[in-house]
Amino acid sequence: MADDRTTLLHFLVQHYTLDGLKTLCFNLFVDFENLSGDTKNAKARELILQLERAGRLSDLEAALGREQPRAYQREFTKAPPVPRIPPRRNRDANQVFVSHAHEDDAFARRLSADLQAEGWSVWIAPDSIQPGETWVEAINRGLEESGYYLLVQTPAAAASPWVVTETNVAISLEHQRLMRFIPLDVAPSRPPPLWTAYQNVSFRDNYLRGLEHLLARLNGRPPRPWPSNGNDRPNGQGADKTGERTFADRRLNQRARVELIRIPAGNFIFGAPNPDPEHELARRTIHLHEYWIGGQPVTNAQFARFVEATHYQTTAEDTGFARVWAAGRWSDVERAYWRRPEGPRSSIDERLHHPVVCVSWYDAQAYCEWAGLRLPAEKEWEKAARGAEGRLYPWGNELAAAHRANFAMRHGTTTAVGQFSPAGDSPYGVADLAGNVWEWTASWFDAPGRPQRSRVARGGAWPSDADNLRATYRVDVDPQLRFNTLGFRVSAHLGDAGF
Repeated sequence: MADDRTTLLHFLVQHYTLDGLKTLCFNLFVDFENLSGDTKNAKARELILQLERAGRLSDLEAALGREQPRAYQREFTKAPPVPRIPPRRNRDANQVFVSHAHEDDAFARRLSADLQAEGWSVWIAPDSIQPGETWVEAINRGLEESGYYLLVQTPAAAASPWVVTETNVAISLEHQRLMRFIPLDVAPSRPPPLWTAYQNVSFRDNYLRGLEHLLARLNGRPPRPWPSNGNDRPNGQGADKTGERTFADRRLNQRARVELIRIPAGNFIFGAPNPDPEHELARRTIHLHEYWIGGQPVTNAQFARFVEATHYQTTAEDTGFARVWAAGRWSDVERAYWRRPEGPRSSIDERLHHPVVCVSWYDAQAYCEWAGLRLPAEKEWEKAARGAEGRLYPWGNELAAAHRANFAMRHGTTTAVGQFSPAGDSPYGVADLAGNVWEWTASWFDAPGRPQRSRVARGGAWPSDADNLRATYRVDVDPQLRFNTLGFRVSAHLGDAGF
């Protein structure tokens, strides 16, 4: 792979100007301005690394072979890949085109997965762009084939020339009665006036309600009133008597606006067959009653709601520092805390949907008490991650990979929750249980001959090696400590979940 990267880098530097590289990025649906570095060499290197992390190097090779076939064949000593551009299809009333800015990728992917689970076909970039197909060709194909255009409406979308261009075309097609345009109000923004002429579906702070209303719009029905008490929904996930989807296995805590997922009662395999004595427990079968667990780690935006409501000060704020992993080592950084996780010059402004970090066990506990929730016991955490059959990782027994989790410094920091869904999800649909951040649990770290002074943390984090992502792997952490690699998720029994 290193040889491939070196050859690609040499080819880009030799055969592309900086403006040519910008056009290439446009065709590959990559934001040129967000590639770090100012020189052509730096931009080219970052482009290759970004596409490699996304598993899209074949897209780059196909694009190079198409644009410069002779030079490609000469330097790579092989014919360029044959583009797999699909033929144009007739417009499909059951296909939706999801338009979004790259900053909103986590939301768009989650929405795409849920729509596909409901039987809808989804066109979404870059997944629907075929190797060798330019961005313009792919967008035109998607707009010609789709019956609905869903706009993820956020400040980033309103500022994106790509999204604005797509949306203007979609509105024109709406006027011709060839496509239905539905804006999704995901975050407060100032959209162009033309966008506001259409009735939107609100997803602000309540994803499940927004999804249900959107499905009702897509299915041509008025949305039902959202029940004030989630307990009046039928047990089990499926359709109600009207045929509309219910979400009895996924519910929203009203105070914290946190989504929880039901984990059914039953036996499951806990621990490892050949445990690492320092970090794993022996394998055995355990029975747990039904419980609910956070579908994702608590985010900065969700923690901010708690702080605004209670004026709570975290342990890091009281003590004046947090432990920060940077440049390959740990440091005690003064004035680092959850809002500024790497210190005074850092900010969560662009990371509102990332997991909150730099919180102690006591901070996590305080949040749970405010929300009427609790931290999961480590047995509950492990069942949610492994399922009943005892998977090695949440997604199965395959080794960790770039499209399943944030680990091994691949992103250099946390990523938005749900970014690796559904590929990295557990059997119950719980996200981010491997990588991104270690997660506090309610359990003491029991070890022979050691007093109960530490709590168990699970899951691995963005700097962790792949081995640390095993669902059986556990570490002991002093409950007063706070790191920029450690967050938490919530859990509850049904009667205590605040639905």
